[in-house]
Amino acid sequence: MNRESISREIRDEALLCVVSRLLAEHPATGRKLLEGSGSLDALYEGGPLYVNEIMGVPEMGETMFSGQMLDWGVQEALWMRSKGVRLIHILSEDYPQQLRECGNAPFLLYYRGSVPLAGAGRSLSVVGTRMASAYGKEACQAIIAGLAKLCPDVRIVSGLAIGIDSVSHRAALDNSLQTIAVLPCGLDEIYPLQNRSLAVEIVSAGGIVTEYPRNTKPLRFNFLLRNRIIAALSDALLVAESRIRGGSMITVDYAFSYNRDVFAVPGRMTDANSYGCNYLINKNVAQLCLNASTIVSAMGWTKGHLSDIARQPDLFSVPESLKEKILLSLSPVKGRSEEELAQSTGGDVAGMSLALLHLELEGAVCKKPPGLWYRNKDNEVY
Repeated sequence: MNRESISREIRDEALLCVVSRLLAEHPATGRKLLEGSGSLDALYEGGPLYVNEIMGVPEMGETMFSGQMLDWGVQEALWMRSKGVRLIHILSEDYPQQLRECGNAPFLLYYRGSVPLAGAGRSLSVVGTRMASAYGKEACQAIIAGLAKLCPDVRIVSGLAIGIDSVSHRAALDNSLQTIAVLPCGLDEIYPLQNRSLAVEIVSAGGIVTEYPRNTKPLRFNFLLRNRIIAALSDALLVAESRIRGGSMITVDYAFSYNRDVFAVPGRMTDANSYGCNYLINKNVAQLCLNASTIVSAMGWTKGHLSDIARQPDLFSVPESLKEKILLSLSPVKGRSEEELAQSTGGDVAGMSLALLHLELEGAVCKKPPGLWYRNKDNEVY
């Protein structure tokens, strides 16, 4: 890299990219290097020997300042600038304080967005299964819509994946809330492909962020690491729908270790997609989330909205008339699917799922393979 041929800004950004790449598995070491040098100017001017002295590692400086590595860094910096991507290192005032406080925080963030990444007043991370049911989607949408009314400054953070992630981002956009998507790959590798248009919308009302340079593929291990950022960027975590194992439960582990409040939407005890949520509630890891006011009250986000909170509908309220229609449509001998029940009662599938959950808990109905519903024999219909 020719010192005279590039600007100071490009030089600094190139050096940040290089440090981040070399110390990707040891982000705390990158922070130590910046703190030890005092500035990027001092680090650059000090050169290889200065780096070796600070780090106490022979030849690290030579690798860092090699022509090949610095040229790569310059190309990264130029590409980032051409795409409107900002580089935010861990000591920058633009780096989110909540994330910086975590011991395994990334050294460098690649960010593209229309709002500052740091300084969000209130924020909620939302995670859940990629195989979201109609019930899980409706619950997620209702909670976020409720939050928009009670706390219009709240920011929604998720991972852009298919399922609950996508639903949460879309609900935030539809309710004029800021939303941040955390990626498991470079910003040139938006994943999944079918959410590229959603990512563009998110940039206009929030941002997309990653710890990975361009050309980084969405490898499985990256998803696991990405979850720690989702957990750290917010005040609390909502699990909208989750199996007993998977990325959502790993995110819960991170959130718990960061002392974040965790909320979970309960589901039917026979639904595998709700096993994780029900388990978290049962073990007192997560608070039972019935509506947006559950989160608002628990987090102390109540100022100026007390009357609104009192009017927030319970996600689990079901009209008795609908329950009666379902019971009239079922028999102990012939099963019916949720879709069939929705057609016969004039309801929607999501509302039907919730009503059946109520009736199942009351012992009025039961579900048998292959997913058909029956009225229990001892349940009389008047």
